[in-house]
Amino acid sequence: MKQRLETVIVLLSLGLAGCGPAVPISTEVKQELEESDTMNINVNGQVASIQLEDNATTKALVAEAPFTIQMDDLHQNEKYYYFDKSFPTQSQAIQSIEAGDVLLYQNNCLVIFYQAAEPVVPYTRIGKIHHFQDIRASFGHESVSVQWYEREGGQL
Repeated sequence: MKQRLETVIVLLSLGLAGCGPAVPISTEVKQELEESDTMNINVNGQVASIQLEDNATTKALVAEAPFTIQMDDLHQNEKYYYFDKSFPTQSQAIQSIEAGDVLLYQNNCLVIFYQAAEPVVPYTRIGKIHHFQDIRASFGHESVSVQWYEREGGQL
């Protein structure tokens, strides 16, 4: 009887351990973010590094890499791209937006600001481009092709 009770307790413990909220993020992606916290982008031939935020949104975006997207211009201060899929969000009111900020609008619109802006809607922070002034001219006011890939030049 005692052995049977112990078996039931072990099985219940294992069953309950799987309960709770879960975000489907691969172990490799988690490890990648913990090791680097950065990702590279290539904008019209100019390479820059993004310091990534540690959140579920960023991890889900990194899991999609490598990818190349055509980002359109909006208000002559930002580039945006709507994905066909939704990402987990942690939207919040942003106090200020600086050039180089990488954000997610709603649950599927990736935004890179190339000029400072007054925030009017909530965003989820993805990261910030290092040394943005070095690639600012690559953005212009037209659509741009942006390749997102692993930080060390190799593809994810």
